[in-house]
Amino acid sequence: MALIIPDDNEVDWACKVYGIVDWHTATLVDMLQHRAKVSPSMVLYTLLDADCNPVDHLTSAQLDDQAATIAAGLRHFGKEGDRVLLLCDNDLNYISAFFGCIYAGMIPASGIHIDVMRSDERFEMVVNDAQPKLIIGPRKILADYKAVHKEIDCKPVWVPLEVLLNAKNKTAIKGDNQGVAFIQYTSGTTKNSRGIELTHRNLIFNLRYQAKSYEYRDEEYSGLSWLPLAHDMGMIGCVLLVVLTGGRCILLPPKHFVEKPVRWLKAISKYKVSMSGGPTFAYNLCTREVTDEEMQDLDLSHWELALNGADTAQADIMQRFCKKFAAVGFKPRHLVFGYGLAEATLTVTRTERRVSPKFRSFSRSALMAGFAWPSTNKFDRRELISCGTSLEDQKVIIVDPESHQILRNGRVGEIWISGPSVAKGYFNRPEYTQEIFHAKVSGQSESYLRTGDLGFLLGDNLFFSGRMSNVIVLRGKTYDPDDVSGALEAACSDIRPNATAFFLSDPDDTLSITVIIELVKKPLNSYEDIVDKAYEVITKTYDIWPKMIVLTRPGGVLKTPSGKAQIARTRKALHDDALPVIQKFEYEVPDLPPPLTREQALIEVEKWVDEKTKDWDEDVKELTREKLVNREMDAELLLNLRQDFERHFHIQIDPSEFMIACQNYKDLCNLLAGQISVSA
Repeated sequence: MALIIPDDNEVDWACKVYGIVDWHTATLVDMLQHRAKVSPSMVLYTLLDADCNPVDHLTSAQLDDQAATIAAGLRHFGKEGDRVLLLCDNDLNYISAFFGCIYAGMIPASGIHIDVMRSDERFEMVVNDAQPKLIIGPRKILADYKAVHKEIDCKPVWVPLEVLLNAKNKTAIKGDNQGVAFIQYTSGTTKNSRGIELTHRNLIFNLRYQAKSYEYRDEEYSGLSWLPLAHDMGMIGCVLLVVLTGGRCILLPPKHFVEKPVRWLKAISKYKVSMSGGPTFAYNLCTREVTDEEMQDLDLSHWELALNGADTAQADIMQRFCKKFAAVGFKPRHLVFGYGLAEATLTVTRTERRVSPKFRSFSRSALMAGFAWPSTNKFDRRELISCGTSLEDQKVIIVDPESHQILRNGRVGEIWISGPSVAKGYFNRPEYTQEIFHAKVSGQSESYLRTGDLGFLLGDNLFFSGRMSNVIVLRGKTYDPDDVSGALEAACSDIRPNATAFFLSDPDDTLSITVIIELVKKPLNSYEDIVDKAYEVITKTYDIWPKMIVLTRPGGVLKTPSGKAQIARTRKALHDDALPVIQKFEYEVPDLPPPLTREQALIEVEKWVDEKTKDWDEDVKELTREKLVNREMDAELLLNLRQDFERHFHIQIDPSEFMIACQNYKDLCNLLAGQISVSA
């Protein structure tokens, strides 16, 4: 996965093959104008109602015309480079408003989901951060928001789309290929939402390689999206991809999918859609809520690209989806998995189409210790799915987040990325941009994006294993809340999909945890039975003991607009008695000895090593590199020593690191102590 950035003057062959503009020089204005010229009557977008019937559509020529009209209107209220906050529903207005800003040479700020809970809170956060000159959207939506948010420090001008669409002239400013196209606000899974400055070059590069990897052809392509247009996957992966390459995109408003998940599959069947997708929880909802009667009307045989992105792809959930919908034409080889994030525009890696996904079993305890090793028994098994290989012309590496050293294949570390997809940075946050977007591997000068995500490489395939900010350390071991949540959901059907939270009961207490569990509306089992099952899974699978398990009604686990659990906000809401709690169950945590400090661990290790090696012919304290090379020290004894240590202390040690440490007794003891102390 070497980084190869073609010369800017090189002609991109994909321009001719796919009929798209060149990412080296083009802007989004070029992209839409090209589509309108090549296929003016092509219906790019069709909007559906709750019955999956079309209620509106937009051709490439119509979008080009509306964008130019809105742009002319915007120039009456602002100037080139001004920021414009988009406040629209999930319909065609959002698309027209977005491109209107682009045509005006202004910078749209995207990220307000008006039809989700706490949208007012998110609006205040985004508007205070973006400091927009203008806020645009349909008159009714603007009036509703303006009535609630009467005082905004930046004093924006509220301009209805109805006014902008009545402009007499038309404007289209090409802009700069390396200039900021728009600001995408993140979901805010683990931190406050941040505005990411995406350039025209970032976007068209990423779209171009999506088109190539998906073998996208406009005469064959039909896509469907229920994803919010204010989210990067909805806007970039659906709306902009269609403009770049042509084809048809059917839009099902997110609220219709959430209300009744079968509508997604019904629309795929009705319109013979070839490409659609979403995060894992969407597939889980369909598996659990689509009835046998509803399945009789489905035909998923045309669905050739079932994309899964945006979060941890849980293998058991996807396998259940494949099994359930095989009867209506769905095939596992049509699943396409990927890894991506807004800071890298959207897509970073993807699996090949028409190739069955790679489900791999790993040792959960080894992953927690930083190693991707095979599982040895069913109780220690965590199944992960390959996220595929990197897009061309960029590099993905795994790095130790502390030392900034590149880790070899099979080692778990932070995912770092470099290449043309990496965004310009965070809006108005230069220090944070420097830290996240310009990280350096130790001893190298090349800049990388730090993703904050954990993963590992096997060959060229990336496996995602969790988020660093979510990871919990208990007694020197790391636990991934997504893994715990998945195990709970798999164990009990009364637990709502994507609706558990797992965190330290007290930040100062590293021994006990609290688990929040949302229940379905009508659970089949009693509260006591549900909690007993959850307690059994947590204690037996993970060898940890919860201090409290909290059952809540729907809405108990706070989420981002894209459906990801917000752990920190959920913890605070529980503390503030702001969750819809049904019942709390408290437990006595076993009186376990506190975790060892480094000094205590070193004493413990030296005692253990002395006891284990007391019958050796060679004194282990006399270890040297020369003795190992000359075979004066039995290497097999050292191998057995490592394996005995792992079994005794329930940890995993990298064999190569162990053999390096064996060149010196002190280094050996320090390595072992580091594995069992708090700082491990």
